Amino acid sequence: MSGPRVVLAIDTATAAGTVALRVADRTRERRLEWRASFRQIAPAVEGLMNEAGVDWRGLEAIAVPSGPGSFTGLRVGAALALGIARIAGRPLLGVPTLVAVAEAFARPDERLVCATLDARRGRRYAALCERSASGLWDVLAGPLDATPAEVAGLAGEIRVVSPELALTHEPAGLAAALARLAAADPDRYRSAGDGIELVYARAGIDPV
Repeated sequence: MSGPRVVLAIDTATAAGTVALRVADRTRERRLEWRASFRQIAPAVEGLMNEAGVDWRGLEAIAVPSGPGSFTGLRVGAALALGIARIAGRPLLGVPTLVAVAEAFARPDERLVCATLDARRGRRYAALCERSASGLWDVLAGPLDATPAEVAGLAGEIRVVSPELALTHEPAGLAAALARLAAADPDRYRSAGDGIELVYARAGIDPV
């Protein structure tokens, strides 16, 4: 069975928030300003859908990062996506944030990467990820809330990838990678019940 052709993805869990709309093999993506991202989500989603000529009934799946990431960002993004999923009558898919990092920033020939994300307070979220024969990613170790030294120990000789290490002037977004993974294998990321289980990898709340 083929995956969904029309996937809306929302990422407010990372500093470079983005929304993306994937229709077949074409993905449109919009950047959200960090401090204004929560106000910008709805207009950005509406703009993408208007550009693609897609209405709410045309959506086939909604994808969000399931963590780790900003505590507030994860919850706000997931709550909004859940509302859209209920309105559209479509499944909500939760993709592990570090799996999306691996998908977004690994080179095509890389089978193993150490995916990381800024966890603030001088720490990083990290997971060792392996690309399977299907092209999707499995988490071999993590996610960890780790010091830079612990990340280096986890990675060893494996390349470390992250939005902050992307070859851009600013951190790159993850929404397009979320949409791509959700379209490739929706059952892998589908929640058992109504809603989504978020993984924080840390006790307490990240400052915002």
